[in-house]
Amino acid sequence: MAYTLREYLDYHIKYFIRRLRYRNGVTEVDEEEVKEMEEKGYPNNYKKFPYNLYKPEIVTVDGDRYIRYNARFRSLHDLYVYLRSHPGINRKVFSTLSSTNGSTEFAGIPIDEAIEELNSPPRDEYRDFLRLSERLNSDSLGFVQEHITISAPGGGCIDIPAYASGNPFCYKIGRSIYTPKFVRINVLLSYYSGTTKEQILNRALIVAALVNAFEQEGYIVDVNTFEMSAEDNEIIDIDVNIKNNDETFNRASLYKTLCYVEFLRRILFRVLETMDVKNSWGFGYGHPCSESFVREAKRLDASDIVIDQPREMGIYGKDIAQDFRSTIEHLQLGDKIDVERAAGEFEKDVLRLRKTIK
Repeated sequence: MAYTLREYLDYHIKYFIRRLRYRNGVTEVDEEEVKEMEEKGYPNNYKKFPYNLYKPEIVTVDGDRYIRYNARFRSLHDLYVYLRSHPGINRKVFSTLSSTNGSTEFAGIPIDEAIEELNSPPRDEYRDFLRLSERLNSDSLGFVQEHITISAPGGGCIDIPAYASGNPFCYKIGRSIYTPKFVRINVLLSYYSGTTKEQILNRALIVAALVNAFEQEGYIVDVNTFEMSAEDNEIIDIDVNIKNNDETFNRASLYKTLCYVEFLRRILFRVLETMDVKNSWGFGYGHPCSESFVREAKRLDASDIVIDQPREMGIYGKDIAQDFRSTIEHLQLGDKIDVERAAGEFEKDVLRLRKTIK
């Protein structure tokens, strides 16, 4: 479809104004426009929130074509502003809203309270998580340093042949090889219904420890949480970034996204209910995707780390040292981390502090 210059400029001027307003916490929307779109059945929110909901695209996974609906949020605050902007609900697909109607036993506190918690201090239990997370610090993650030996005029060990030949560079010095690297950690938010609180907690602790460890070793780390599900030929891909590579790691954001049951069953369900999907999502809210499917659909690099559901990672919640060891083996990071030493340190700290976790 061709646009005139006037239409092009109008669109981008409106987009820029909306972005400034939402960034500054202005959440008013045109209620008449929302009502009109909902009456048509599809909210078309990707046109009203182009910096959060992206136009559907065709992706190929294992030879099959899918329509990918992608929602991206730069932070929990960005997600909070989006939901408080009252995006239209896709009533044509979601006649019943699980984000609202889910029982408290299954989905936690009501949707409005769950949204407010995105922009509020974490719950009291977070203090226990923070204490344990800080004890499982990067000092216990024995990263393997690579070294080279260089010749120098002093220091280190003497090189007898070089000394005997009169070479002034007759000393050998070991130097570590330091090459700044970038790593992106992608954490899947969904988990099987039978997953225990201990599995969820242990996975969050391991993610926090890995972030600290990578940063201690000079890595630039980006942490993205996401949910990907499929329904027939459609994929929904919801990204919530909790650490950009130039930001300090905020453990509270990690705790809210990974440990609050409401985040998946209220917040992300509500985001899905505002997306312009067409298939029968309302019956079960989609089916989980495998790690290989996720990598191909999201076009991840081979170096990108994917933290899958606890059970897929070998995290069973009974022994954090074993859970950590299983995670490292699953991620194939044994060339960077001294797994046995790290697992032992984990075990000592957890035994010391486990009684504080209720």
